Amino acid sequence: MDFIQIGEFRLYHQTNELINGGHRVTLDPRQLSLLHFFIDNPNRIIGRDELQDVIWQGSIVTDNAINKLVANLRKAFCDDPKLPQYIQTVPKQGYRFIASIEVGAESPRVSSFVRSEQKPSLSRFLMPGMVLLIGLLAGLIWHYGSEPSWQYGESQAMSRVSGGKMFPVVLSEHEHVAFLNITMELGRSLWIANYGAQNDTLPQIVETPDYHLEQLLGSQGEFLIFKGYYKEQCGWFKAQIDLTTQQLKAPTEALYNCDLIYHDSIYVAAEDRIYALAHERRFEHKNDLYKLSFSGEINKLPTKLEPSWRLAYLDAHPGTQTLLLTAHTNDGNSRVLTYEPDSNKQVLQLSRTGLMHGAIWDHAYKGVVFSSSSPRTQMYHQSFDENSATLLSSLSDKICCNIARHSNGVDYIFTTYDKDIELQWLDTGFMLDNSSGLDRSPRLAHTESGVYFISDRSGSSQVYYQRPQEQAKPLPRLPDHVRLRDMTLSPDDELLLINHDNHAMWLIPTNEAQQGNTLFFDGYIYRQSWLSNSLFALSVKQNELKRVQIYNRQMQQVAQLPHGWMSAMTDPSMPDYVYLTNMDYELYRFPFTSILNGLEQAHGEKIGELEPFSNLELEKGVVYLMTKEWHELARYKITDEGLHPLSRQDIGSYMGFDVHDAQVIYGRKAAFRSDVYQTVAR
Repeated sequence: MDFIQIGEFRLYHQTNELINGGHRVTLDPRQLSLLHFFIDNPNRIIGRDELQDVIWQGSIVTDNAINKLVANLRKAFCDDPKLPQYIQTVPKQGYRFIASIEVGAESPRVSSFVRSEQKPSLSRFLMPGMVLLIGLLAGLIWHYGSEPSWQYGESQAMSRVSGGKMFPVVLSEHEHVAFLNITMELGRSLWIANYGAQNDTLPQIVETPDYHLEQLLGSQGEFLIFKGYYKEQCGWFKAQIDLTTQQLKAPTEALYNCDLIYHDSIYVAAEDRIYALAHERRFEHKNDLYKLSFSGEINKLPTKLEPSWRLAYLDAHPGTQTLLLTAHTNDGNSRVLTYEPDSNKQVLQLSRTGLMHGAIWDHAYKGVVFSSSSPRTQMYHQSFDENSATLLSSLSDKICCNIARHSNGVDYIFTTYDKDIELQWLDTGFMLDNSSGLDRSPRLAHTESGVYFISDRSGSSQVYYQRPQEQAKPLPRLPDHVRLRDMTLSPDDELLLINHDNHAMWLIPTNEAQQGNTLFFDGYIYRQSWLSNSLFALSVKQNELKRVQIYNRQMQQVAQLPHGWMSAMTDPSMPDYVYLTNMDYELYRFPFTSILNGLEQAHGEKIGELEPFSNLELEKGVVYLMTKEWHELARYKITDEGLHPLSRQDIGSYMGFDVHDAQVIYGRKAAFRSDVYQTVAR
């Protein structure tokens, strides 16, 4: 395994770990990016502006964010800022990386990093022989007719405009890539970028009159194929994209049908046909394979998968009629299958532990290119006849969620989509150990001072706990593939109820090294809350119906509320009552026993009408409400006359909040980054 010796530490490339004896730290993507930049620029004073340009890629961040990132990297090295051995602060100028750096290897691979201040080592004398051996092997491979070997690792940003990038489509005849860009001001807008070798111009927005674009599928010459709305009609469209006038023309062909819920789609130009993964509205997340055409054809194709597997991605290649299908399980496994649409022949090509995202055919249609689930910052290639994957790109931001083949037959175009979420107190609280990753979904402890939260600082989503004046510590590690959406803490602080990918709930003890019980759903779990130490409520959407279900600690369903209720919660200061909200955001109060004995016979009390909310908490007769659209925190006092407004604050809350003893903690979006990249193979 390749590593870089940095002072007394070793940085291992494959695991992003810093190791010094028994001290082991996994760097988050932002820390890793900063460290790589320091390694490439040793003993040079680096200013804050340069760090902002390189690490945040031009996004505006505060000095506090830069200070925090450097401090976290120092902490990983156990470096004393007063007597630095690694990162030296140069007053009023910036930082200097002063540690010795040397490349090493535990296996015969050539590192892509350049040595700085090298010391004599055995690898120095072995390197010429290694290069000669590799050259001889490459010559033999080339002689016997295999494809030439390309070296990947470098990636180049193409978009350089603010917003969230999605669905890149290569316009090969014009050396352009089209993509959707999402901003608060414009919503989803269509952009084009020139990927010509000598072109440094910025991307240009394309006018899309009468359109609302949802997904780009592919191209056919000068025509773009996409899903969305045209003059408020939902469907699939083929329209000319005029690069001279930068305008999307009226559709030349259209298929007006949006009866299904579509998860992934691809256009096959040779067949003039669309293939899509979709499901009927009453079947949540059970995707089938469909074949569509602009003549009106919509046919479901038969596939064979075990009940625990679901189709997640599909791709087509101009060199073959065979489709590529990727399937996932809730427990984090992936399969890649090939599928013949004419014969319905389905062949398993490879299986992999961990979720493969955005999987597409490689250029030779002999393998697959995908982004990994852990860490989400890396993109790989794996041939069907090989047991291991090859790294194509490693960035500081998450690679999500779309990959396309470059028209040069070698490189790949992909999108990144990453956010920095940090925890903040509404009022003064103890110092929070924020990382430069996604720290979110905070839950305040009830029996002592401390906070549980979800973070991606280790490269995958894990749960952490922080006490005052201490660093955050991870709970027993969860599988790397998990997608932790939210969680809630039992009143006695013994159990965490964790939402995994909106399709499973985990009940995890806070003080034991075990995963605990698991509950799987065909539908979507969109809210969870503890009602007491022994009961919790789940708001679930199944078969187009939203229901509130009540479970005990053994994950056994003990009650289900009548249709029409949206959420259930309790106020710890009034344990004899349960509070319910309905589809109209009206708040009601019922005797607690009525949720088990039947609400039909109970007499509930309507308290008042709430505004639409994303999160809701109750404490000591006060409703804390996070508005659905504007991320404002609104407080209402429950009185005999109804709901009395107390305050409203625009706090920019993002990804969860909690309240205990009137102290509010919340996740706040500190920075956002997204770009379109292309690999640069050598």
